[in-house]
Amino acid sequence: MGIEDLLADKVAIVAGGGGGGIGAQTSRTLASAGAAVVVVDLEPERAETLREEIEGQGGRALAVTADVRTVEGAESIVEAALAAFGRIDVLVNVAGGMHQHATWRPMAEWDEPSWDGVVSINLRYIFLLARAVIPVMVRQGDGGSIINITSISGVFGAPNHAAYGAAKAGLIHLTKSLCLEYGRQGVRCNAVSPGVVETAAVADALDDARRERMHRDIPLARGGLPDDIANAVLFFASPLSAYVSGQMLLVDGGVSVRFPLGIPGGDASESGG
Repeated sequence: MGIEDLLADKVAIVAGGGGGGIGAQTSRTLASAGAAVVVVDLEPERAETLREEIEGQGGRALAVTADVRTVEGAESIVEAALAAFGRIDVLVNVAGGMHQHATWRPMAEWDEPSWDGVVSINLRYIFLLARAVIPVMVRQGDGGSIINITSISGVFGAPNHAAYGAAKAGLIHLTKSLCLEYGRQGVRCNAVSPGVVETAAVADALDDARRERMHRDIPLARGGLPDDIANAVLFFASPLSAYVSGQMLLVDGGVSVRFPLGIPGGDASESGG
């Protein structure tokens, strides 16, 4: 079986699949593995552009414009996927990040709307969409795979990350709960937790000095790429991970295994490589 056949005859929903970076690359990667991809985005042009690109390369795709943060949005996505392709095998929850009115700041400086917005776009919508998709997967009788994009911020503490980190930590727990609740019906649920991924937005925020310092702290000496995350998603979506569920995979270049205290020999730059 080649990579182009890993997801043959499968249907994948990618929430946030039309955006730049991880979402768009995940849509491309799943399509290249043979899946029909439901590209979901809040911006119609982004979803349509990805649909055209995938179909232009011989794949199958559907563009869906929906607000994943609402019950109506979640239900409309499932209805559109079933109307177009008749089934749902994979759900990838990529959409996330900081709410449009939120900024990185100490917790005591947060207001309720900003906090609720961050939790909504990083945790609550996944509950809504998974709740709509899981009955379909169970009814089909041949299983399914849910992949949640979390973050290294949900694993380790960081200043000014309280809302984002708490939401991502909650998402990791939700992943484990879904594994336990629906595993006997063949539905697997796993999480991919990226470290720094050098999307266009991140690249714009890094000057040369900060990028060099960041790379020095990462054992693989580079930031992640959208491809790195999309390939991890493909593993969890495909039969290659048929006996893997409830797991959280850090895709971070090895930065999370570094000894946290500044002692001699504890830095990746001292490895002699």
